[in-house]
Amino acid sequence: MRIKNAFKILISHSVMIYKTLFFKLITSSLVALLAYFVITKDISFIFSQTEISEFWNSIITTFSEFLKGNPFNKELIPSAFDKVLLMLKANASTIFIAFFKVGVFVFLLNIISRMGNYAVGLIANGYMSSLSKYSLMASLIANIGRAFLYSIVIVPITLLIDFAVIALAILMGVYGVRVISVFAIIISLMFVVLAISCKFTIFSKLMPAMLVDKKSLKDAFKSTFAKRDKFFQMVGNYAFVIMISFYLNVSVAVFTVGAGLIVSIPLTSIFTILVSLVDYYQIQGKKYYVSSDQVVVPRQMHEHAQFLKYM
Repeated sequence: MRIKNAFKILISHSVMIYKTLFFKLITSSLVALLAYFVITKDISFIFSQTEISEFWNSIITTFSEFLKGNPFNKELIPSAFDKVLLMLKANASTIFIAFFKVGVFVFLLNIISRMGNYAVGLIANGYMSSLSKYSLMASLIANIGRAFLYSIVIVPITLLIDFAVIALAILMGVYGVRVISVFAIIISLMFVVLAISCKFTIFSKLMPAMLVDKKSLKDAFKSTFAKRDKFFQMVGNYAFVIMISFYLNVSVAVFTVGAGLIVSIPLTSIFTILVSLVDYYQIQGKKYYVSSDQVVVPRQMHEHAQFLKYM
């Protein structure tokens, strides 16, 4: 129901999509253009190494033989990955500089993106609470201090979590092949989805607490780690959102040769924000607008009203 309500808000307030699309298109293009001139050479060096291509070919070969029902070498992927590690060690200084540059640009892009998400949250909350419609840029400028504070705190935390999850998943997938065949790669992908879903669930109250209840970042963090009901149900909801978003973006990338990602990525980003806001309204027992003629009254508020009726 919460995912359904978030989707209804997305459809009924479609102007938010265009505002977000324009903002992310401009900011991402500027960062990408700067990155092109600064880190293209470093990235090209990494992906031009034969060890990288051999590792990728080992994955394709293993899966191909598995799907054909043929015997395959379980050591092919781990041995290819060991060669990649040796290559990284042999070019440690160059690789470190490349990763550092890429990390800086990923961090910068995430800061800008999170600030944009905060502004999207502001206009979404305005619509959900009172059907108000705000300008995205005006909202961002008026709240740029809180948006930047939120971004500069949450981005390092989430990036470290993502890096740890991906690194662990790679190790599980690569070396697990020796024990449980290619199913290790499938399990590692499931682990990524579950871990990222838990991350979304844990931090889902942070931005809504700042937007809806005007809490400080410190108080919002306290509420984020407070005990909550139906935690695993929320993890399941976010896992569904992540898988749908991934499928949509991959499908769009394939059928539009990547051009459609300009629309699909901001779209899925907005939808995730709306899901977190709907979750917060429901958990806090606050009513909210789904459209101009539909208001959702959470169960807690409805039960309270029924109780008052008999007093």
